[in-house]
Amino acid sequence: MALLIPTMLVVCFGIAVTIRSMCRGTVGANSFAHGRINPPLHFWLRLVRFKAVVRLLCGMMLLLALAPAHAAPSEYELKAAFIYQIARFVEWPPHNTTVNAGASLRLCVLGSSPFGPALDTIRGKSVNERKMEVSLLDMGADTGECDMLFVTAPAEKNLERIIALSRGRSMLVIGDTQGFAQRGVMVNFFPEDGKIRFEVNQAAYRRAGVRISSQLLKLARIVQEEAP
Repeated sequence: MALLIPTMLVVCFGIAVTIRSMCRGTVGANSFAHGRINPPLHFWLRLVRFKAVVRLLCGMMLLLALAPAHAAPSEYELKAAFIYQIARFVEWPPHNTTVNAGASLRLCVLGSSPFGPALDTIRGKSVNERKMEVSLLDMGADTGECDMLFVTAPAEKNLERIIALSRGRSMLVIGDTQGFAQRGVMVNFFPEDGKIRFEVNQAAYRRAGVRISSQLLKLARIVQEEAP
């Protein structure tokens, strides 16, 4: 951006110099050809139109250069978007009355939330004819009404208990901490080459009774659980 604006100014200045040179050249040519100093009227009309177009183009170029660029999505804005897309490719079992009664699809974040306002981008969005609901829970809160549970890094000390509770509740457990997938988290985000990817523990989500589409699994890294 620091070099773009001066470059555009130089370009516009060059066009202005070209116009001035055209004027001088045309005046000289017409003077010799017609014995007069002033160029013909049609030349001035064309020149006025040309200069107006140049001014318009230069103005547009400067506005584009000065316009603020849209900020790139933050890490947790991207993860929130991933969670929403993952939810669209998950099937909960028929006995999960919370989901199948047409109620909201509840995403719970357990522990201190790292998302900030990022979850507002998916709150209320439709997921297979259900509305996404977002709840922030303290570590001791009941997760029985959650359909998706995001486990933050500080919850690691309680991870085994959380995983055990999810098995009888058809709850999809998600995290973004290294090693979580091997310990029973079903979907876990991880960084790779500057991008956010996700891994899936198939044994864990099958025990919970949820199904993940094969189309989504093609994009995931499949991991194996650690031996107990």
